Amino acid sequence: MITSKSSLLDTNILVYAADKKSPFHESATALRERGLAGEIPLSICPQVLNEFFAIVTDPKRVINPRTQEEALLEVEKYFRSQSIPTIHAKPDTFERALDILKKYEVTRQEIFDVQLIATMLTNGVTRIYTYNRDDFIKFKEIEVLNP
Repeated sequence: MITSKSSLLDTNILVYAADKKSPFHESATALRERGLAGEIPLSICPQVLNEFFAIVTDPKRVINPRTQEEALLEVEKYFRSQSIPTIHAKPDTFERALDILKKYEVTRQEIFDVQLIATMLTNGVTRIYTYNRDDFIKFKEIEVLNP
């Protein structure tokens, strides 16, 4: 089934799809593969790709870190995908982030989620697939989906 709304893939989807030992590997991989096959409309953004690279190459965050070359291959696979388009910040993205900050209580690392949401909204994307539902649920502008 092809849905009409695109959904952004959160960083953790990519991390779990890359980690065969993760209990979420199977569902994350299935979601990613459906997107790559064009069965469901998914999107990605540079912030997610940067976060993915930072996590999978960090031995403090993953058991089996990837080399720079391995991580780069994964990032390029997503970035160059014809089936999973890359959305980018637009001139009004930061303004949208400021509006979100005025509406919700946000502290510390949550600012990066706000930036992600602002990027989504300025690109007409209102859904995000993530295993970190609690990080996004308070933001009423988007729909949070669990794979």
